[in-house]
Amino acid sequence: MGLLEQMAPNLGGVVRRDAWWMGWNTLLAWVPVALAWGLFRGGADRSVSRSPLWWAGLVLFVLFLPNAPYVVTDLFHLPYALWPEGRDGPVVTAVLPVYAAFIGSGLLAYYLALAGVRRYLGLIGLGAWQGRVTVAAHALCAIGIFLGRSAHLNSWELVIDPLGTFEGIVLHLTWRWAPALILATFLVTWTGHFMAKAITEAVRDATLQGALRLHMNPRHGGSPESL
Repeated sequence: MGLLEQMAPNLGGVVRRDAWWMGWNTLLAWVPVALAWGLFRGGADRSVSRSPLWWAGLVLFVLFLPNAPYVVTDLFHLPYALWPEGRDGPVVTAVLPVYAAFIGSGLLAYYLALAGVRRYLGLIGLGAWQGRVTVAAHALCAIGIFLGRSAHLNSWELVIDPLGTFEGIVLHLTWRWAPALILATFLVTWTGHFMAKAITEAVRDATLQGALRLHMNPRHGGSPESL
């Protein structure tokens, strides 16, 4: 009970301090999941992809997708979150759990969004492209994350101010360190997606297997052989 009593106020303090930007970035991270659910759930019907509204939604999906893995770069806030707590502060019981949940949520959203894309490709007969599209998504997200951090560009600015946004994109992409930073971001994005995929699918499989064993071996009631 002592640990739980200590964690509650510590967690509350961290959440109150960082609730605004964490909540906003989490919301943006889950926008592509909602878009993927609307865009890719009916993949067997090719006529859906001919709708202008569908294509507009696809553009929004591509623009918002980098927001999901973008949360990993918010780790730069971590030193500032640790500093107020001091060396003896509630780092383990408050700061790290909140950041782990925040980043885990973003990576889970990224995995779910791409899982929708991969499922859609399989339904329309383009399953062989799943790996290539996934790598392309990592590359696009790496560029988007770089531009979001270096140029402070938002997903919607390309629609609101296309000319000014394009000029900012060209300016930052021609910086001499841009390729190295984008490559590093690509590797982090790839790794984060791999980990989220492995953990999510392992939990899913374990849950399904547990439910199946529970169904096959009920604790209550006799088996057909015992009747």
